[in-house]
Amino acid sequence: MKEQDGINLIDKVIANNNLWKAYKKVKANNGAPGVDGITVVELKSHMKKYYEPLKRKLKDGTYQPQPVKRVAIPKTDGSKRYLGIPCVLDRVVQQAILQVIEPIVDPHFSEHSFGFRKGRNAHQAIKSAEHYYEQGYRVVVDCDLKSYFDTIHHQRLRAYLEEFISDKIVLKLIWKFLRSGILERDIYIETKDGAPQGGPLSPILANVYLNKLDRELEKREHRFIRYADDFVIYVKSIRAGERVMESITKFIEDELQLTINQKKSKVCGATSGTFLGFNIQNLMGKLDADQVSRPSNDSKRS
Repeated sequence: MKEQDGINLIDKVIANNNLWKAYKKVKANNGAPGVDGITVVELKSHMKKYYEPLKRKLKDGTYQPQPVKRVAIPKTDGSKRYLGIPCVLDRVVQQAILQVIEPIVDPHFSEHSFGFRKGRNAHQAIKSAEHYYEQGYRVVVDCDLKSYFDTIHHQRLRAYLEEFISDKIVLKLIWKFLRSGILERDIYIETKDGAPQGGPLSPILANVYLNKLDRELEKREHRFIRYADDFVIYVKSIRAGERVMESITKFIEDELQLTINQKKSKVCGATSGTFLGFNIQNLMGKLDADQVSRPSNDSKRS
């Protein structure tokens, strides 16, 4: 399951073509500067100036990421979602690591996982929902994970990563990014949990963690769809849904150390729930592709 023996992943990370490919990706994504104020426009000259020391520090694992800058994004329900914006150079390093580990890790993810993966998207997830509905699974167990990205358990995540990656330097660098801390209004906040949204590595780390949930759901032979931290399980009756909700809540809270948001989680008919902002309309007891409508933004789950 791990990368082949004898292959040093950190050498792939610091290869010139990989680092400059990562730079191009970060530049194309644009985005705000981090705590050091360096912009994507200034990034190329900054990289050139510190290029050799950067490669040495990455190679021996002494590279130290800077804290991420916390930015609050208002949500439609009046609450806020927090992003952690890394410095542009840290984004390049994260992207360089991602480009090396993604081909190793992603093939082991579930076919029912659609979020933040190459060649997979929300449209495919909705098609899967239609398929379950057509098969007669018309009750949805809709589980909402409370503050998922902020509550990922670091030690568990590291153990899950080690199932795929054995390069100690790469693991050490990922750990440093997880523990680099948050800077909010000049106040430093230590990070003992979570993988702040905003950096290139956070989506794949989120999928690594919830891959354990996917495998458990597969083991129990459930019909489900997951898109990042949004997931739904399709069953045939409300009673079955209530049993599944109880048992999966126990697994998530006991084994993954995550919290189910009881206010937002529910068991309901597939036509009355929404997933990824979509709602399946049931007309005349039949499902038609044209009967999948998109509700207003206010009804989207956050």
